[in-house]
Amino acid sequence: MGENIRIIQLNDMHISSGDIFRNGANIRNNFLKALDRIRKIPHDFIVLNGDLAHDIDDNDYQWLKEQMTGLKYHITSGNHDLSPLLAKSFGLEKHLISDKLFYKKRYKGKNFVFADTSEEYLDTDILKRFIDRHSGKADTFVFMHHPPSLCNSKHMDTFYPLGNHAEAEDYFSKCEQVEHVFCAHYHTNLNLKKENFSLHICPSTWYQIGRKQKKFNIRHSFPGYGIIDIGDSVRVKHYYIK
Repeated sequence: MGENIRIIQLNDMHISSGDIFRNGANIRNNFLKALDRIRKIPHDFIVLNGDLAHDIDDNDYQWLKEQMTGLKYHITSGNHDLSPLLAKSFGLEKHLISDKLFYKKRYKGKNFVFADTSEEYLDTDILKRFIDRHSGKADTFVFMHHPPSLCNSKHMDTFYPLGNHAEAEDYFSKCEQVEHVFCAHYHTNLNLKKENFSLHICPSTWYQIGRKQKKFNIRHSFPGYGIIDIGDSVRVKHYYIK
């Protein structure tokens, strides 16, 4: 029996170089609301799961780093991020592989892999280097910005899926070490059981997209976050701050 682990997930912050009100919300204020809430929740670490920035050409992540001072966290790179700049800003340059940010951390006997999908593509050949085939079944947890499969969300599945989602889904379906993949990108909350693994989509801190319509539609602009409890089982819950 392993030790219990609690992770808090934030993603799709889309922080710009300035304080911007867009799509029904003040982007920075929404993020600060979420951050204020999670500071009060006991946890082991935080994962900022991609799209930390919105305007990669004028954002060095400095404001976001300042807000995270004193917190233990890990990051992944989303399609709005530039991985080399993200890695440089957060001191992760040694983890760049062909300008993609991949790394692994071991915590309380579990493996946590942080994978890059900034180019809207999961390099499964690189990912395989971080999955220990000799580790125990379901002992590895993967965080990646894009879901590795389609998710019954009509707008995002149609226009913004992972470019090689069929390959990625097939990989995780056959990988015994990974039973849970934690994602973002779709601006919604969803826990979905696939063949031999589950994926969990955490809502954005900015705004949420409705899943039923193919046309872009904003469901609401309440900031969201996720709590992941890993123990004898894995429990994932998503929350909105109203």
